[in-house]
Amino acid sequence: MSGSEQKPRLAVLTPRFPLPLNKGDRLRIFHQLEELHRHFQVDLHCLTFRKISTEDLSAIQGRCEQVTVHKLNWWKAAFRLGWSVFSRRPFQVLLFTERHLVRSIRKEILNGQPDVLLAQMVRTAEYVKDLDAVPHVLDIMDTLHAGAEREAERAPWWKKPLLREEGRRLLRYEHRMPQYFDACTIISEQDRQLLPHPDKERITVVPNGVDTDFFHPEASPPPLEGAHHRQYDVSFCGNLGYAPNVVAARFLAQDVAPVFERITGRPLVLLICGAQPAAAVKALSSDHVDVIGDVADIRSAYLAAPIFVAPMLVNTGLQNKLLEAMALERACLTTTRALGALGIDVGDAVATANDASTFAAQIADLTLDEDRRMRMGRAAIQVVQTAFTWSAASAPLVGLLHNQARSFRAGRA
Repeated sequence: MSGSEQKPRLAVLTPRFPLPLNKGDRLRIFHQLEELHRHFQVDLHCLTFRKISTEDLSAIQGRCEQVTVHKLNWWKAAFRLGWSVFSRRPFQVLLFTERHLVRSIRKEILNGQPDVLLAQMVRTAEYVKDLDAVPHVLDIMDTLHAGAEREAERAPWWKKPLLREEGRRLLRYEHRMPQYFDACTIISEQDRQLLPHPDKERITVVPNGVDTDFFHPEASPPPLEGAHHRQYDVSFCGNLGYAPNVVAARFLAQDVAPVFERITGRPLVLLICGAQPAAAVKALSSDHVDVIGDVADIRSAYLAAPIFVAPMLVNTGLQNKLLEAMALERACLTTTRALGALGIDVGDAVATANDASTFAAQIADLTLDEDRRMRMGRAAIQVVQTAFTWSAASAPLVGLLHNQARSFRAGRA
């Protein structure tokens, strides 16, 4: 028997296909799959509302033995949301749970004879929560109820009731769902403490990592397309259709920039870059603010300014954008909540602020103090290379799944 055949078999269920890498959950599972494939035979099952291209299917093949795509129907999803008043489940769980697929997905998973199963996010929980024929692990990722509650605080009036209701539903769901699984993981200690489940200390923290070969300070990406300014003061990058990033971008342009101008006597030259910019983000464009959508290489945006600012005010979870900027040796400024999600003391590697005045003052100081920026950049890359490579970040997950698979195999012997 070959070494590959002797590896335990792992089934993975995700709410989306891992590509393109434009959302945090996709980025997380894409890189985790590379690490997991070194230790397991991986069968990947993906829910999707869209057609998956041949190129994306080919790109994921090297990270698993088999890929099965389960197509969701938008019309059925809309119907489920329309009837959500008769359910207590979170809207996003209803959106991704198609009842007629539950039996077929379970059958296909079990046909692969896995030794352990990993389900990503509560959006997949209904498919496998009571699949007791195999050890099943849920990657909760973020405490979504806390993010919905914070987003409601800054949302337009018409959206507040929906977000508050989603927060209440997620709170109940996150309280009871871990009891259906043999083990659970979460992205940060900060999120674990926010989890309403009584046995939260049993949940394993599995942080995100960074591809340090790609996000390297000596990288030479192509010039940034669509840029108008030769030199920006700060950059902000992320999926610009994602509500917390929309809040952050508006906060920078509408709240921080005016204070910066009062402090320094000149405008803040700001780059906002990322996929799928919402109308509210596009509207921020001005003589001193560039809003750029999809680019060929996101490193160009990070490297276009000496300072990276991530004013994450409403969401939870470990910020990939912050880790990527740190890996590129940028001087980084973020909120204490976003920095706390790293779960380690980074010293002076990253600066923090929590309101417009402090953000503006920190940016003003950093623009004038090149030595401080250089020290922060060197310290930041050291933090990433020590604790946040994907191999280091995924080690707790690999160990947890191995233990579950080993116990399962011993029980069958």
